Amino acid sequence: MTIDYVEEGSSLRHFDVELGPEQLAEQFERGVNRLRRTVKLPGFRKGKTPKDIIRTRFHSDVLNDAVQDLVSQTVNAELEQRELRPLGDPRISKLESELGKPLRFRASFEIMPAVEAKDYEGLTATEQTTDVTDEQVDAGVTHLREQHARFDPVEDRGAQDHDVVVGDLSESVEGGAERKHEGASFELGSEAYHPVLHEKLQGAEPGQELAFSAPFAADHGDAERAGKTFDVTFTLTELKEKVLPEADDELAKDVGEFDTLDELRAELRSQAETRAKEDDAQHLRNQLLEQLITANAFDAPSALVDYEVQGRLESAARDLQQRGVDPSQAGIDWNALRTEQRPAAENAVKATLLLDSIVKQEDLKETEEELSAEIERAAQALSKSAEAVRAQMMKEGTLERIQSRIRRDKAVDFIKLHAKLK
Repeated sequence: MTIDYVEEGSSLRHFDVELGPEQLAEQFERGVNRLRRTVKLPGFRKGKTPKDIIRTRFHSDVLNDAVQDLVSQTVNAELEQRELRPLGDPRISKLESELGKPLRFRASFEIMPAVEAKDYEGLTATEQTTDVTDEQVDAGVTHLREQHARFDPVEDRGAQDHDVVVGDLSESVEGGAERKHEGASFELGSEAYHPVLHEKLQGAEPGQELAFSAPFAADHGDAERAGKTFDVTFTLTELKEKVLPEADDELAKDVGEFDTLDELRAELRSQAETRAKEDDAQHLRNQLLEQLITANAFDAPSALVDYEVQGRLESAARDLQQRGVDPSQAGIDWNALRTEQRPAAENAVKATLLLDSIVKQEDLKETEEELSAEIERAAQALSKSAEAVRAQMMKEGTLERIQSRIRRDKAVDFIKLHAKLK
């Protein structure tokens, strides 16, 4: 048996393995003996089938099992001997498996790279301070008015922009089945469905049926419609006018514990200032991490990048579900989004590994007060006691993740403290 250990980049590793033909033959015979004890063929008692018949009739299955066993045993033993901890299951390639010949294969896997952050002091970045304008506060008030709008039936005119239309839509494409959507509801003039539908609805009244063709672009988000032209009929059943409440003290009382519109505007400004401060801090953090990554070149392990990408997609799906949207019906090309998110995910993994290195080098640790504050925030969000949440986190292993996050934030603060800020 010969095994060559190959290192490629920061984390990719390979075992190039060759086992003697006698090892494969011995494993094959073990498989024949195991199968002979359990198989029952016509004309033979259980356990009495001749081995030659087993070898001939079940050759492929027995050989595949023998190869899998030898590959698994060899790779696991070599990993243990070298004290290597792969980030995922090794991938087998270049497999040559034929009785009477050597068994050859390559086992490829990734390990956590040995990252030692360098040049993380003296980075340069530009601090920004974003002011909240009256226009932003006005927009916040308008948003609240939209949320508290009422919808009155329209009886004396046709449809116009910003009306809410309700109707039954039927669409079909040549060679495809007809699809019906009863009770479809949307705002006229929005981006719902197709622009031609909104054009046709201008001036339409309840009971009117519209027929038209709707060509969808090749890069449309809904893969079932992309690049196709549908024959569409839409029957308008209801028409409602969106009426916004006045921006006054009554609105302030309706949306929260405010007595006047001025109090509401003050709260909206305070919230906007908090978001602006957080965005400014994130902007500075992004600058520093981008320079840190540039100063420390290494390959992010694909297994960790895959995990990060999957987490981002799951987060996007949860956001849609919380808004009442079925992710599978949202018109999103999830494969394209997966590809689009990969560069950002790679940088996120690199930043995490570099920050962990700085935590170790600078011996940065969380205080009990900081950890308790994080647990208390989680307890309030879950409406549980801090003690219960801490116990649950310890049981599930999430307490370590919170500790790691606090330490990484401290690493960012360390970089910021020693940076040249403009």
